[in-house]
Amino acid sequence: MALQLYKMRFREAHFGTGYLNTSSLTFSASQLYSALCLEALKNDCLDEWLAKSQQTDFLLSNAFPYTDKPFLPLPLKRKEKRLSLEHLTAENRTKKGLANLQFIPVDKLEAFLNPERRTSDLVKELLTTQEGLSKKSVIMKKGIDPYEVGVTEYNCSLYVLASQLDLFDQLMTALQYSGLGGKRSGGYGQFKLTIEDIPAELQSRLDVRSDGYQLLLTDSIPTEDELIEDLVSGNGAYHLVKNSGFTYSPTAHEQLRKQDLYKFSAGSVFKQRYTGGIVDVRPDGFPHPVYNFARGLFVGLGEYK
Repeated sequence: MALQLYKMRFREAHFGTGYLNTSSLTFSASQLYSALCLEALKNDCLDEWLAKSQQTDFLLSNAFPYTDKPFLPLPLKRKEKRLSLEHLTAENRTKKGLANLQFIPVDKLEAFLNPERRTSDLVKELLTTQEGLSKKSVIMKKGIDPYEVGVTEYNCSLYVLASQLDLFDQLMTALQYSGLGGKRSGGYGQFKLTIEDIPAELQSRLDVRSDGYQLLLTDSIPTEDELIEDLVSGNGAYHLVKNSGFTYSPTAHEQLRKQDLYKFSAGSVFKQRYTGGIVDVRPDGFPHPVYNFARGLFVGLGEYK
């Protein structure tokens, strides 16, 4: 299936990070997939959606910022040998900024991948750009039991990449009115959807499958049949994220804790791509499957030192 870019313009949203009074800028593919399953259930097309989306060629990315250009997750830094004290000092200055950097505009990726151009000045420029994407606020909800809600206010759009399906388009169109994320009853999470072609600079990297390193765009895991040699050889760089939480189902009588699932985070770097899959994380005895989207989607980096 051909990939399409789905741009979402939020005003305010709450994407939980484990605490009610905090909110993330973006969301994962699995969060979107779960919301689409619920939207399909409401529109009486869940079986059709599952049949089409569970085909191995259906891909979906995490959400990333979009201004006048798309952003990508910052590639995790591979370990390298330090050759001199001067090199170590410059590297440490750069690392201080990288600790807070999450995203990088696609047109700055080439410079970042070049160690001679990956300077502290470049990192400061990227941090300034990132800080302008949104602002965070905490809203006090009044009532008998007052509580605080973390809210993200957007100065940018978000986008996902997904395999083009008419049913996906229909569900995304419906979802923009239902909303995405937490506290939707308070008016958060609604967005305006536009469907666009993928910019050429990003499309060219999606097409690079075997030359050099590959950047992961979706929190995901390989299947049991896929051997990731990078984990053995040390060629890659990765973080693990834990997916957990509670089930939600209009047909279940109680919420139960899902099975924990550990995945490679978007931004991980490997020497080869993997397929991954969709994992059933339902609790024991739960009346129906609970799906976690864990299929891999990559862009090529070429050489990365």
